[in-house]
Amino acid sequence: MSEQEKLVNETLEEINAYLPKMIKGIEGFVESQLEGQESNKMLSNIFDGLEWIAQAVSLTNRFKPGEMKEQELLEIFPVLIKAYENKDFVLVGDILDYEIKPVLEKWAAQMQ
Repeated sequence: MSEQEKLVNETLEEINAYLPKMIKGIEGFVESQLEGQESNKMLSNIFDGLEWIAQAVSLTNRFKPGEMKEQELLEIFPVLIKAYENKDFVLVGDILDYEIKPVLEKWAAQMQ
């Protein structure tokens, strides 16, 4: 196995391990929003995590095309960012819960 293949496989393993954590993080954010709690730190971590996932999927797809398509996430980001800029945290929660989480769940299922 080449060094490149090894790195791609390690990255795929990291994605596989990280997806359930991201899904739980989104669920935690949505729950805290419903309870009226301030959760900007959690949201910052979610944004960082989503960026990492999109980059990792993009990189691995260059060398080992798979079922995950980063475009599925990237096309949602502008709407998510706009909602965040408008401080519409209810919409941010809805986008995370109803648009992004299903993509991550689908990817997690595909990795099994």
